[in-house]
Amino acid sequence: ITTPAYRGPFFRVFLWTIEWSFFTVLFSFALGLALAVLLNDPRMHLRGLYRSLLIVPYAMPAFISVLVWRGFFNTQFGLFNHLLRAWLGIAIPWLDQVFAARASLILVNTWLTFPYMMLVSLGALQSIPVELYEAAKVDGAGAWQRFCRITLPLLMIPLAPLLIGSFAFTFNNFTIIWLLTEGGPVIKIGDPAGATDILLSYAYKLAFQAPGGNDMALASAVAVVIFLIIGGISVLSFIRTRALEEVAYGL
Repeated sequence: ITTPAYRGPFFRVFLWTIEWSFFTVLFSFALGLALAVLLNDPRMHLRGLYRSLLIVPYAMPAFISVLVWRGFFNTQFGLFNHLLRAWLGIAIPWLDQVFAARASLILVNTWLTFPYMMLVSLGALQSIPVELYEAAKVDGAGAWQRFCRITLPLLMIPLAPLLIGSFAFTFNNFTIIWLLTEGGPVIKIGDPAGATDILLSYAYKLAFQAPGGNDMALASAVAVVIFLIIGGISVLSFIRTRALEEVAYGL
């Protein structure tokens, strides 16, 4: 922390790791919950078919999906740029530009994780008593009020620990980072910390791919920091979730 040569790359990687974990969990939970609400509606036909199709990304091996997405993002021959050239006459350097590479990673991880959020949200929705919604309707509550005052608070009671676990898992999700971008693009020549490196991939590079040789000592220090961060976030988050129990008792 006190060494300038290490402090800059470390905090840059640390900030991106937090952003990567937060936005992935946020987007995957929002998408999964929205789909769960739709699939929980008894008026929707063919719900079983839709559920089966929507869990395909979760059922496929993650490393295969990531490699397929990497092909889609290829600047020269990828599907996305092929369509953009045909429709708009432009091409985006998906994995070669900092913002585009980070957005691509979040998109791919959201695609891989939203079915899990959908399944757990669907199970939690089905456990909410129908009488609560009927009483809210009698009191004049609209659909949005019922969602904000009944659905979301009751969902957060069982789902909060799962969201915390998903954040911790994403925080250390080395596989997607390495298979899609390998931590790139490069920000500074000779700096092992790439634009999309998370702390775990940064530690891996320090240990096995450092320009000046394997730096096991610094990699071990980063690994200890990772443990302390994950442990601290988990403890604080679980303490905060105790407040959600009051919601359940109040209802």
